[in-house]
Amino acid sequence: MTRDALLELQEYDLWANARWLAALASMPDPAVAEQIFAHILVAQQKWLGVVLSEEEVEPLTENYEAQMMRLFEAWRDVLQHGDPNAFVSRERDGEVHFHMLSEVAHHVFNHGTYHRGHLRGLADAAGFEDFPETDLIRFYREKASP
Repeated sequence: MTRDALLELQEYDLWANARWLAALASMPDPAVAEQIFAHILVAQQKWLGVVLSEEEVEPLTENYEAQMMRLFEAWRDVLQHGDPNAFVSRERDGEVHFHMLSEVAHHVFNHGTYHRGHLRGLADAAGFEDFPETDLIRFYREKASP
């Protein structure tokens, strides 16, 4: 995946996260919705630590909006200055895995999409219809509109 495609996918991720963040308090079970949203941010933070070769990543302590923006800026810096084809390594369960930066970034943003779908499923199950529509095509349409 090209650097430009990754940067655009990151913009979409921020756009969609911001819409869901605004809706969390009105969800039928805000505490569960916040846990899911926090999981999206924690995953971004952990994978950022992998990409930057940080042994231990500090826990997220700011409010969600501040965390979201801090992570956006950190990932933006990595994507603008890193080589998308460079390999990063991650040890898990005694095995070392190698992935290109582009694969890790794509995974991180896809992971956010997955869990925003999780939020949508919870809203649907509760009969809650006032949730944000964050399909990728809507992002493209908004981006194209004057």
